[in-house]
Amino acid sequence: MPPEHHSDTPLFCLYRLYEFLVVDDVTGYRNTIEYFCKQRTWAVRDIPDPEDHDPSRYAFLACLPALLKSAFNERIKLGLVRDAPAIMSPEQAEAYRTAPESSKTYEEEPSWTKRVEPLGQTLFMPSHDGVFMQGFDDPRASQFFKHMNILIWGPHIHFT
Repeated sequence: MPPEHHSDTPLFCLYRLYEFLVVDDVTGYRNTIEYFCKQRTWAVRDIPDPEDHDPSRYAFLACLPALLKSAFNERIKLGLVRDAPAIMSPEQAEAYRTAPESSKTYEEEPSWTKRVEPLGQTLFMPSHDGVFMQGFDDPRASQFFKHMNILIWGPHIHFT
C-alpha cells in the first residue's frame, strides 16, 4: 500500500493478489483471498477498473475478479456468507447453511473485466519452481485465465 494512504482498498488488494499469483506464492495469495473475503464492504463487482497501462498486467488483473467470485460464491453456497459473524453458535451456522437460495447474495464480476482485450500472444507463467506448462489442454491450467490467453497453474482458491 502506498505510504500516503492509511487504509486498504479493494484495488490495492487486487494488486497484492496479482503479485502473489505471479510468483506462485500459495500462502500469500490464499491469505489475500481470505483477507478480501473478510472485508465485508468490498463487493467484488465494485472493484474499480485499474486501467493499467501494461497490457499483460491489465489482462491478468481482469481475470482476478472471476477468481474471487468463484472462491466466495462456493463459500456462500455452503452457508459461509461474507457478512456472518466470525464466531457463531452451531444453531446460527446451521441457519446460514440451510438458508433458502433466494436469500443468499452471490458475488458478481465488475463490468470493466469484459472490456479488457485478451493478449495476442500467450503469456506463459511458470510455477514457483520454474516449471512451465506446454498448453491450455494441460489439466493443471487455470480456466480463470484462459480467455485472456494467460497460461498459469490453477490456483488453490477455496478455503473454509
